Amino acid sequence: MGPLGTGVLYVRPGVEERVDSFRQGGTGTRSEEDVQPDGLPDKYEAGNLNVPGIVGLGAGIEWLLGQGVERLRSQTVAHTELLLARLTAVPGATIYGPESAGERVGLVSFSVAGIEPQELAAILDSAYGIQVRAGLHCAPLMHAALGTLEQGGTARLSFGPFNTPDEIERAADAIGEIASVAKAGEREYTASGDM
Repeated sequence: MGPLGTGVLYVRPGVEERVDSFRQGGTGTRSEEDVQPDGLPDKYEAGNLNVPGIVGLGAGIEWLLGQGVERLRSQTVAHTELLLARLTAVPGATIYGPESAGERVGLVSFSVAGIEPQELAAILDSAYGIQVRAGLHCAPLMHAALGTLEQGGTARLSFGPFNTPDEIERAADAIGEIASVAKAGEREYTASGDM
């Protein structure tokens, strides 16, 4: 809920001696020295701080707290349950990960028999206006363990607090339509989503 590339590192007091910085230089407080200062926070703050990112992250956290973390989590679980139920009913669809929506974040990895994940993602985007991520998701060893490496990984559909159940239903309908066409061996889609 903030700009990409911004995060928070919490270091328990007394542990900072064992946690080295991965980047050195340009603290602005001791620029004449060749090494990074040992004191906090300078030890971990090389170069210019990402002030817009920090402000954006703070605003995102304030928004989350204002909405209620438990309420947002309940919504995410409900959306995940809906998507899992709908995808389970799609012939040829395989869902990866825990069966329980309560053990997931707002993300479902899946594949559809007869169609590579990248092609599935491209069709969802071009024919239905639905964007998903497809591929190995920076985890090739996990895909090797799942047996999805050779097929190019999985498709991954995620949602957040602004998504609606209707959008999840529409995505599941689209995946079902694509799965039925893939099963029939057809590959013709139009930009409107009609096949």
